[in-house]
Amino acid sequence: MQVLNKSYLIILSLVTITFLFSCQNHKSNPKETIREKPAEIDLLLDSLSNYYPSNNDSLILFSDHILSNTLKNKEQINIKIAHIHYNHSNYFLAQKYFRNASETFLKDSLIEKYAEQITNIGVTKEVSGDYSSALDYYLRAQNIFDSLNLPEKSSYLDNNIGIIYEQLKDKDKALRYYHKSLTTSIRLKKWKLSASRYNNIASLYESNSQLDSALIFYTKAYQIYQNDSSINKLVTKSNIGHVYLLMKKFAMADSILESTYRAYIKQKLRVNSSYVLTCQAQSFFDQGLVQKSLQKAQEAYQISKQNKNKEKELESLDILIKSSEKLQQYKQTNELIKRYYRIKEELTGIEQRQFINNLDIKYQVKEQKHKIQVLELNNNVQSEKLLELWLLITILVALLLGLYIILKLQKKNNRLFINQMQRDISDYISQIEEIKESKEKIEESLNNEKKESEKQNETNILEKIKQFNLTEREQDVLLLISQGYKNAEIADKLFLSINTIKTHTKNIFIKLDVRNRIEATRKAQFS
Repeated sequence: MQVLNKSYLIILSLVTITFLFSCQNHKSNPKETIREKPAEIDLLLDSLSNYYPSNNDSLILFSDHILSNTLKNKEQINIKIAHIHYNHSNYFLAQKYFRNASETFLKDSLIEKYAEQITNIGVTKEVSGDYSSALDYYLRAQNIFDSLNLPEKSSYLDNNIGIIYEQLKDKDKALRYYHKSLTTSIRLKKWKLSASRYNNIASLYESNSQLDSALIFYTKAYQIYQNDSSINKLVTKSNIGHVYLLMKKFAMADSILESTYRAYIKQKLRVNSSYVLTCQAQSFFDQGLVQKSLQKAQEAYQISKQNKNKEKELESLDILIKSSEKLQQYKQTNELIKRYYRIKEELTGIEQRQFINNLDIKYQVKEQKHKIQVLELNNNVQSEKLLELWLLITILVALLLGLYIILKLQKKNNRLFINQMQRDISDYISQIEEIKESKEKIEESLNNEKKESEKQNETNILEKIKQFNLTEREQDVLLLISQGYKNAEIADKLFLSINTIKTHTKNIFIKLDVRNRIEATRKAQFS
C-alpha cells in the first residue's frame, strides 16, 4: 500500500482516538447501545474535504472509515462523500460513491432517488469526457423518470442527452432530443425553459448552416424573452444578429448588433458584450470597412482578455490579424499572430491535460478491477484457511478441557492477577479521560478553524462572482450552488419557492454564459 500523506495521518489519528474512546465506553456498560453522532460525521466529512489526500488509496480508506462510523442514512453520507470527490475533480471516486448510494436506493425500492444518482454518475462521465457511458446512464435514468411520470426531470435529461449527441457529432439525434425536451417544457408551460431549448435548437441549426431554421428558433426564444430585463434577451438578440451576418444581410445584422451593444452599455453589462463586438467587427470586415472592424475587434479583445476568456480572445484576435494585415500594419500583425498562437498553445495544453486526466481515470478503473480480482483470489484462500482454522479450534477445545483441571489449581493466583488487572484498568480509564479532554480541545480548535475557513471561502466566492453583475439574491443562490446544494435545499435555506430558485439558476447560467451547475460552480470559483 502507498504511504499515506502527513495530513491524512493526522486525521486518521484523531479518528482512532475517537474510536477507542467509543469502544471503551461501550465495554464499560454492555447494555448501552452505540449511538451515531452526526456532529462527528460532519467533522470527518469536513476533514476529508479540507485535508484532501493526494492518492486514491488514502481517499478510499478515509471515505470508507467515515461510512463505517455511520449507522443510518448511509446513502446520504455516500452522496456527500461523492460530492466532495466531485468538487476536487476526482470523478473516478465520485462515481464510486454515487454508485454506492444508487445501489442502496435500489435495494430499498426508492426508484426515483436511484434514478437521480445514476444521473449524477452520468454527469461525472460527461465531464470526464466519457460521452458513451454518460449517454448510457442518462438513458437509463430517463426511462425511469418516464415510467414514474416525472416529465420535468425527463425534459432535463432529454436536453442533456441532446448535448451528448451534439458532442458525439450526431446532430440528427441531438436535434430530436432537443425537440422532445422543448415539447415537454411547452406542455408544462415552462416558458423560460422553452426559450432555452429554442436557443439550443437554433444553435444546432446554425452550426449546420441551416440559417433560416436557426433564425426562426432564435426569434421564438427572443419573443419569450421580450419582456425579460435579464441578459437572456440580449444574448438571444445578438445570436439573431450573427445569423443575419452569416446570411450576408449586413444592414439588418448591423442594426441588430448595434442596438444590442447599446443595450449592454445601458444596462452596464459591457463586460458581456465581447461576442457582439466580435460580430460587428466581422460584419465591418466583410463589408470592407477595415478601420471600423479593427476598432471593434480591439474592443472585443480587451473585454475578452479582462474576462480571461481564451476562446473569445482567439476569435477577436483572428479579426484583428486580418484587419491589421489588410491595412498593411505588418509589424502589429506579426505581434498579433504571436499572441494568437501563444493563447492557442495554452488552450492546447489544457486539452492535453484533460486528455491525460481521462487516461488516468481509465487506468484507475483497470487498477481497481485488478484489485477486485486479487481480493477474490484472497477470499478463496481465506476460505481454505478458515476450514483449517475450524479444525484447529476443535483441537484447541479438547486441549482446553484437559487444561481446565490445571486452571482450577491456579485460581488463587488468578485472583491476584485479576486484582492487578483492575488496577491497570483504572489507570487506563484515567488515560482515556485525558484523551477525551484532549479530543474535545482538538474538536473545538477544528470547529473554529472550520468556521473561519467557511467564512473566508464564502467571502472569496462572493468577491469572485461580483464581476458577473448578479443580483444579491442570485449571488446567494450561486454561492449555495457552489457548495453543492440542490434546488430544494437552496429553496429551504432562502425561504423561497423551488420555482423561484430555478428562475434564479437560469438567470445565473445566462449571466455566467454556462449551461449547467457544474460550469457555473467552476466559473464562480476559478474565474
